[in-house]
Formats: sequence, C-alpha cells, structure tokens
Amino acid sequence: MVRMASRVLYLLLIVIVCIPLFLIINHSDHGSTITSYVQGNGHTEDDRNEKSYGVIMDAGSTGTRLFLYTWTSHSDKELINITPALDHLNNPVVKKVYPGLSSFQDHPHKAAEYVKPLLDYASQFIPHEKLPYTPVFLLATAGMRLVPQKQQNAILNDLHTKLPQMTPMQIMKEHIRVIEGKWEGIYSWIAVNYILDKFRASNSSISSRPDTVGMIDMGGASMQIAFEMEPKDEFRSENVENVNLGCRDDDDRYKYKLFVTTFLGYGVNEGLRKYEQELSDRLLHTKESYVRDECMPVNLQKVINRSDGTMFVRKGIGDWDGCVKQLAELLHKPSIHPKYLCQPKCFFGTVAAPLVSLSKMKIYGFSEYWYSLDEVLSLGGQYNHTLIAEKSKQYCSQRWSQIQASARRKLYPKSNEDRLKSQCFKSAWITAILHDGFEVDREHNKFQSAFTIAGQEVQWALGAMIYHMRYFPLKNSATNLIVNKHPHDSSLPSSFSLWLLMAAMVALVALFACVTLKEDLSSGLRRNRSMWSYMMLNTNDSSSLSSFRSVSYA
Repeated sequence: MVRMASRVLYLLLIVIVCIPLFLIINHSDHGSTITSYVQGNGHTEDDRNEKSYGVIMDAGSTGTRLFLYTWTSHSDKELINITPALDHLNNPVVKKVYPGLSSFQDHPHKAAEYVKPLLDYASQFIPHEKLPYTPVFLLATAGMRLVPQKQQNAILNDLHTKLPQMTPMQIMKEHIRVIEGKWEGIYSWIAVNYILDKFRASNSSISSRPDTVGMIDMGGASMQIAFEMEPKDEFRSENVENVNLGCRDDDDRYKYKLFVTTFLGYGVNEGLRKYEQELSDRLLHTKESYVRDECMPVNLQKVINRSDGTMFVRKGIGDWDGCVKQLAELLHKPSIHPKYLCQPKCFFGTVAAPLVSLSKMKIYGFSEYWYSLDEVLSLGGQYNHTLIAEKSKQYCSQRWSQIQASARRKLYPKSNEDRLKSQCFKSAWITAILHDGFEVDREHNKFQSAFTIAGQEVQWALGAMIYHMRYFPLKNSATNLIVNKHPHDSSLPSSFSLWLLMAAMVALVALFACVTLKEDLSSGLRRNRSMWSYMMLNTNDSSSLSSFRSVSYA
C-alpha cells in the first residue's frame, strides 16, 4: 500500500505540473489562432489601427494624375481618417503622365503600359506587405467621355486585362471606368467639406451637425456646382443626388441631399469660343474686318480664323464693365437657351434649381476662380466685388504695351503672356457666371476663391477615395470585433471550465489508483491480518518484484 500511495503521489505531482502547463498552452493556442485569422485579413491585433493605402488616378483630357492616400479607421461610427501620403521630402505623393488617356483611342493596346509607371511610382511609398490590400481606382473624365464608345471600351478592356499582371496592388474592374461629369462635382464637394471638418458626427440629430459649404469648380471646357439642400426640400430633378458617406445604410448622420450638375461649354475657354463666335456674327452683315473688343486691353489685337477660311480681328478697347455686360447677355441669349421651361428658379435660364439663395451660403470657387482673381489681380481669397471690379477696370484700361513693360519689370510674377492677354475676358467671365448665372449678390455674399484649404490642395480625387472607401470601417470593425473578443475567449478558462478540468484530473487519479490496486492484488499472496487472512503472491514474477523494489527505492 505504501508503494501504491507513492505512485499516486507521483501522479498528483504530474497533474499539478500539467494543469498550469495546459492552461498556458491553451491560452497560447487561442492567441495564435486569432492572430493567424487576422493576419490572413491583412491586420493583426497590434496593427489593426495602422495605416491603409489607396491609389486614385484622375484620367483627364491632358494627362493622368496619380494621388496616393493613406487612412486609419477606429470605429464604424466615424468616417475614415484620410490624408495624402507623403514622400521622403514630406510632400504629397503625386505624379502625372502625358498625354491624356483619350489619346490612345487608336492604340488601345498601349493604355496599360501608359499607366504602369504611375503604379510603379506609388509602390515605392507603400509597405510591401500592404500592396495586396491597396485598392487602385482609375476614374476617367471629360476627355474619355468624348471618345466613341467602341474605342472607349477597348481602352478600358486593356486596363482591366493587363493591370492585374503589372502590379501586386488590388485591381478591380469596377474601379476603372469613365465617370459622369456630375460625379466630379460630388467628389469635389466631399473633398472640400472633409478638409473643413464639416462631417463631424453628431450623436443627436441631423439638424445639429455643422453646415456644409458649396463649391464651384471652373475649368476650361466645363464647370461644376454642388451644394447641400435641406433634407425635406421637395425639389425634384435629375441634378439632385442623395449621397451617403457612412458605412451603414440605416445611419442618417452622414447622408446628404445635394444639388450637383455640370455645365458643359461654360468653362473659360469654351466661354471665350462662344464670345468670339458672337463677335464674328456681328460682322457678318458688315464690311468691317475688325471689331472693337471691350474684353481685351487697349490696342491688343488677336486674329480669329473662321471655319469658312475667312478671318477677322479683335482690337481691344479695355472696357471691363462693358465686357461683363456683354457676357451676362450672352449667358441668357435665346439662341443658347431656346427654351425657358424651368420654374420658379433657373441657373443660366435653362437649368431648374431649388429655391436656395447662394448669396447666403458659404461657397468656395476653385480652379479658374482662383487663377483669374489671384495671378494678375492678387485678390484670391475672400471675395470683394468692389475691389475686384476696380482692379480689373484698372488693368484692362491699360495699353497692351504698358502691360508688357510691367511684365518685364516682374510686376506680374505669377502670370505668363497668355494669362496677361486673356485676363480681362476671364475675370469678366467668372464674374458674369457668379452674379448673372448663379444670381449671387455682388455685395452681400459668402463667396471665396481658393487654391488650398487648411494647407491642402483640393482635388476631387480625395473626395472619390472617401466615398469609395466608406465601407472600410465595417471591414475593420469586423476584424476588431474578433480581436477584442479574443481576451475573453483566450484568457484563462472560466471557473466552471477550471472545475471541470480538475474533476477530470481527479477521476484520472482515481482510475489510476484502482488499476494499480488491482495489479497489486493480483501480483501474489501476502499475509495481512489487518485486512485479509492472506494475499496471493507470484514468486516467479521477478518483474513484479523489481517493480516494487524500484518504487520502494525511489
């Protein structure tokens, strides 16, 4: 019995050692399982709040420009925290290639090779392990919209087919496409308001969230406008778009109703073409070969070639007020707008608009609104019509030779000769658009031109990334749910589990004791008056004896 007790004691010691060891191993195994799962999704418990990366390529008419963005996400109740990725010199990672993607309509098989250098460049600034999880968007705009559908499809097909073989980054067919003009406006509106921190979540109601700002982006061929409408506004139009920036469809905090549209032919270059056509038409029934032009500095001349091979000359007389008046009339000319069907309010006499006063709304003007007010006049920023009109009249009333002399003395350091020649017209055009097209009051308004906001150049690419990655917090939240749940699952077992484990160990000890006792009883006969009158003992079983000896001597 002493020997049996000794065996039981040894077994108990083994159990005492094994229980903590089992718990440690069990905890470690759980942890490795969770870690393995999360790593398989591109995250670990330690790096789940680390940066993610995304590429946006703006395929415009003159070239394709790449932007690299990085973001973190801490909650599915907030928007992603997104900023431009920075290079080694702390500058945003941006790169442009020329010409535009639309130039490959006759050589669509070269489209992917044209884009590849941009992706190679971006890859230098993305951690290698993040590349497979980096989405790539290529969004083509006005230039590609003018390409015939067949050639357009051929270019896109080359990109869809070849780009996945050229980069380890995440290439998806639906992320490479031609977008409508109004989406440029939506993306720009998102970018502006995101930078201004207008999308702060409100825990109470929509009415308590910050007021957003509107935007007007004046390009060369077209112009976009976007602003928020009241959620209960019953105005209906194809130009009304409901946009949800949040990741949950049942959360109204990030839902916005926008009025957004593109005005094709109303960029400054197309506006100039319309104006020159108007001047040409004036001379059709006269013998004159030149026209006195209020929209050019005094004595500046420009030869205009007509489509029929004839020509005429614009000769500047420098009357800025007269120029603005002419352009305002041009905006509402019946030949441009043959139908006046929109009521009760219209933009440019043809586009139905909600009953919203843009004079009372904070609006930012970009692109040509900045260049035309800042490069020559140095009046970019808060809009002051009186000052702009005064300096514009002063500039335009100068003789062209005076302007050239001032340029040689570096008085217009931000402007080239083309800008100096077109400044009178462009400043008048954007003024007519703002006040006569959009009916913004000249004196009482909240308009502001801008190139950067909070030190960041505003690009619609930022808005596109925010919008298309809006579901990222859901994915990240699911990952965090697994990781955050792990401490409860993988910590030391609960008291119930521990007692169950202890009971199993005690049962094992009892079973071992019974088996050992049975072996002892069957090993031979031994006298033991206190229990039995005799015990059987096999004297020929040397192994049993040696076994007992080994236990006794242990």
